[in-house]
Amino acid sequence: MNLSRNSYNHIKSFEDFENEKMKLYYQVKLSEKKLELRYIELASFLNPMRFVPFLVSSWITPLALSLKNLIINFFSKEDKQNTSNSSNDEKSE
Repeated sequence: MNLSRNSYNHIKSFEDFENEKMKLYYQVKLSEKKLELRYIELASFLNPMRFVPFLVSSWITPLALSLKNLIINFFSKEDKQNTSNSSNDEKSE
């Protein structure tokens, strides 16, 4: 332990000591509350009632986008073929 790095040099009286004690107490309480909040967030996220729909939606979204693009490409190719067929028909007449 390094005694030369004393972070309590500002304590000169019992009142300063009480203030520092209260400050440290509140810091510990704040850290505990932050930890409790993180635990609640994690427990809420891992709750099966919410976790399963999240996984399903995260897996279905890329599949739905791929299917949408496939359908769009299919119909756009069909439209291009119809357009090129009709222009070829007009040229042949």
